Amino acid sequence: MKLAELQIRQAGLPIRPDQIQGPKDPLKNKPSGTVQEGQPKFNDILNQKVAENSILKFSDHAVKRMNQRDMHPSQIELERLNEGVEKAREKGAVSSLILVDQNAYVVSIKNETVITALDRDTVRGNVFSNIDSVAIV
Repeated sequence: MKLAELQIRQAGLPIRPDQIQGPKDPLKNKPSGTVQEGQPKFNDILNQKVAENSILKFSDHAVKRMNQRDMHPSQIELERLNEGVEKAREKGAVSSLILVDQNAYVVSIKNETVITALDRDTVRGNVFSNIDSVAIV
């Protein structure tokens, strides 16, 4: 099983032959930083995984930050993020900072949307404003 096929199966997407077969020229295999036609976008895969067990959406800004910071939350981390959101909602929060292990997420509880995501290195030295609660899960 090729890596592309494995990734597509893990994402739960239908597999088409054009997604499995890469370019025939090995020099063209270098990542270009752009999404090739027919390939799922990170945002689409992330939103699909989150939607499976979540009420949360990720804003384009949050996905961009997660890509920049090489953040790839596991299914367990996403479930814990959802737990934090639910706890914040129960307390009447509107906008919350949710801390999951080494990562921080600013979430609009009202809109059920992750606004931005920060990794351990980015969190240090920052001031978080326009939030009304913090949940540590």
